[in-house]
Amino acid sequence: MRVSRVHAALRAADDTLWIDVQSHRMTILYLASFIIGLLLAVRVMIYGVERPRDESPDGERSFRISPAMVPVFAVVFGVIGYLLTRFSNAGPTSTFLIAALLGIAGALAAGRLVSKWWTTTPESDVDDERYILQGHIARVTKDIRADVDGEVTYEIGSRHYSLKARSFDAAALSVGTEVVIERIEGDVAYVEAWMEVEKRL
Repeated sequence: MRVSRVHAALRAADDTLWIDVQSHRMTILYLASFIIGLLLAVRVMIYGVERPRDESPDGERSFRISPAMVPVFAVVFGVIGYLLTRFSNAGPTSTFLIAALLGIAGALAAGRLVSKWWTTTPESDVDDERYILQGHIARVTKDIRADVDGEVTYEIGSRHYSLKARSFDAAALSVGTEVVIERIEGDVAYVEAWMEVEKRL
């Protein structure tokens, strides 16, 4: 009788230890998911969801839905999973399933919001073609003087482009100088030395 009680006690202790180990591992998973979700959300805030124009053959604006959905899933999954693990009696499997389902629901809601926001963008909201490359880095390949146009080259993806160039502030710029494109008018780029821009940052 005593032996059976001891066996039962040991078995209960083993079960409790296994649950504690599983809860600890899942807690780490949920916290990692939450942190990764926050980092991805920051990336979306910085870069947005719009695809680069050079990825669209016809030049039309388009967007990716996954950058908005993945961070939401990761954050919701992490938060719900962590809270259920710490403050509820739900088992590891139930907690995982609940967190995953709520994460999927949050991701779908985020995707729907992004799609709705994109379709309601006014058609009149057209980028000024002169400033599409504003802030883009280029390099002087032909001397630029106050009264003489020079030339710059820049890269988009793996392609190289060349343009006539004038100094934005009438400063002389020699070959090899790294510059920032301010605007493009016609076939002429107005540029400023990167060193001058860097001083204002």
